Amino acid sequence: KSVKQGQDIYQALKYAPFPVVGAPSGMALGGGCEVLLHCDAIQAHAETYLGLVEVGVGLVPAWGGCKEMLLRWMNNPKHPQGPMAAVGKVFEAIGMANVSRSAEEARDLLFLRPTDNISMNRNRLLADAKAMARRLAADYSPPIPPEIRLPGPSGRAAMKMAVRDLCKAGKATSHDQVVTSQLAYVLSGGEADPTVPVNEADVLRLERNAIMALLKTPGTLARMEHMLESGKPLRN
Repeated sequence: KSVKQGQDIYQALKYAPFPVVGAPSGMALGGGCEVLLHCDAIQAHAETYLGLVEVGVGLVPAWGGCKEMLLRWMNNPKHPQGPMAAVGKVFEAIGMANVSRSAEEARDLLFLRPTDNISMNRNRLLADAKAMARRLAADYSPPIPPEIRLPGPSGRAAMKMAVRDLCKAGKATSHDQVVTSQLAYVLSGGEADPTVPVNEADVLRLERNAIMALLKTPGTLARMEHMLESGKPLRN
């Protein structure tokens, strides 16, 4: 229930009748990053570190992070078109728990968009964000809900094969394979047909199913407990 509530809140943020501008400084990881992904625009301090790091505790982003990253890579004009090209990039970013080392690097990872701004002076951050919100408010209308084309079972098989190869090479663990299998399920669209678009609600449902399945696994529970006790990820 709390997962669905979080998704509903973030969707309400995205489709609010007024512009929403995020103003991060420092770390915004996991759910904090997902908040920013649903904002209309970001005014980030230069020293901002963004990432979807849920795999470290045996989970996948489930408050719309998978959905929003898919949309960003699919809408990136500099990236090859087609459902699998975007899915592969998002699978890598989330599966490797990539974190930007700066706001500028966050652009490269698409945690920030080309239209988002960066403030060098931390003391100017809120003023800059307010100015951006005023500019957007002048002729603002909420975004149109998108259609999403995902590769389905064939794309999921390719992602799972890549992780199996990493396991054989000693670069991924057995529970990494369990977690990324659920991630692949979400990003591929489950049983989606690449010729038939799905909507945001479909991807959000897959996120919910994946995180609930992972919460029932001993490996994820061990990762969460270890992180709470030591502050470090468990490589199980």
